[in-house]
Amino acid sequence: MSLENYKDFTLKARLTNSKNVEGILKRIKAEFIGIDSQEDHYFKVPNGKLKWRKGTIENVIAHYERVSDAGIERTRVYWYEKNPGKDQINTLLKQYSRIGVVEKTRKIYTIEHIKIHIDELPNGEVFLEIEAIDHHNRFSGEELKKQCHHVRQQLNIPIKSLIKTGYMSTPTTYDDN
Repeated sequence: MSLENYKDFTLKARLTNSKNVEGILKRIKAEFIGIDSQEDHYFKVPNGKLKWRKGTIENVIAHYERVSDAGIERTRVYWYEKNPGKDQINTLLKQYSRIGVVEKTRKIYTIEHIKIHIDELPNGEVFLEIEAIDHHNRFSGEELKKQCHHVRQQLNIPIKSLIKTGYMSTPTTYDDN
């Protein structure tokens, strides 16, 4: 993926009734991509987050940082490798210390260039993520932010339900042995 023109704005909310949200997504004709069982492996880096996502649909290595921008988070991507090979994964595992793993089941939807995820963690918590992505410099940052909030409003998600993105705010020890 070329990072030259890449822009991404994300918001996340805690969900109490994901069935309502799924019903609305169906009504507004969001395309259902599938259910992804994901393991997100996080690594120690001096800035941002370095993550290897091992999923049944999405497999990536990504080094990124999320910066708060008026109640929504702008993503700065430093490295993004879709469907990394064994050598890339082995290099990652050798060069960086793993600090934690987050497992989740993710339902993936799209509306044009906007991805909507409903994530369920093993403890039963459910979250919504709306990500407006621009790979071709078609939209300004302000337009992408408005698109995230427009989808949030369509899904009847109140502002007070918004949370900071990411499930691993506090690194945990991971034993590679």
